[in-house]
Amino acid sequence: MEKPYSSHKEIKKSFALKGMLVLLVLAFIFTLFMVRYALSGTRKNVEGVPDSDDAYAIAKQFVKPTIKANDISFPESDYQCAQKPDSVFIIKSYAESKNAEGSKSVISFEITLRFFGGNTMNKDSWKVISLNEN
Repeated sequence: MEKPYSSHKEIKKSFALKGMLVLLVLAFIFTLFMVRYALSGTRKNVEGVPDSDDAYAIAKQFVKPTIKANDISFPESDYQCAQKPDSVFIIKSYAESKNAEGSKSVISFEITLRFFGGNTMNKDSWKVISLNEN
């Protein structure tokens, strides 16, 4: 004996509602992952083309070991940076240092760096072409 048409309709409706519920849950999970991905981290972890701020941050890492002082500070915005073709950056800035007696000295520097690719904040992704200190 066949089931009546209304019971087939109820079964199909129940199946469709379960399917819609599964799709909504999947859409919600997908949206959460996309929002988390969009908000995660900063550009500093992304491989790509560095900007002048990235080049200056790396330049400070290369210049700091060459200065014979313990307390070294670099200005955060008072620097000049020029980008040439082939990911070559020329940075001009200065560093202030204090020696053991407490006297301050200002060291001007010009560094030329080449970026070879990879993580922009990794020192190994860069090569010093020249470094001049005054």
